[in-house]
Amino acid sequence: MTDLTAIQDSLTTPEAFLELCTESGVFGAKKQAARAHELWQSASSRQVLAYRAIPLPGGTGTGLLVGLYWDPAVTTPDFDAIAYAVIAELPRDLIRADEKAAWKTRDKKQNVFFGWRGMRGRPLSAWFQERFGVEGVVHQVMAASDFEDNIAVAIVADGEDRVWPTAV
Repeated sequence: MTDLTAIQDSLTTPEAFLELCTESGVFGAKKQAARAHELWQSASSRQVLAYRAIPLPGGTGTGLLVGLYWDPAVTTPDFDAIAYAVIAELPRDLIRADEKAAWKTRDKKQNVFFGWRGMRGRPLSAWFQERFGVEGVVHQVMAASDFEDNIAVAIVADGEDRVWPTAV
């Protein structure tokens, strides 16, 4: 099992953010790491959580996924039940609305750190929280590696939750 506390404790410099980043080669990643470190330091809440991406039905282009994140000390998700619910029970209009909201909150640049914002206040995240004890965000699949991410670095900064999924 990944030691989430050790990862959280290691995020003390911009370089530590770059080391944890799976997209450190993106143009501007060093500047973004410095900004991510500033956000981390000033955040009212900081956590490193478990993360898993599940493909969603529908979507166009590269497809959609739901990124789920949770505190394993509090919740042990039933992924079989979640996978079934995603196919059979999750309202499609909820998927479309969350994907649209998630995309609108991103800036127009390729954002390496904390790209997903405001999830906990949206109906889709509440749907997953009520049923399975996990938070969720829908977004477009950017690359096959999106399904390899296994941790989510989560903060609350300026009153807004922000999540950065990555892999260790």
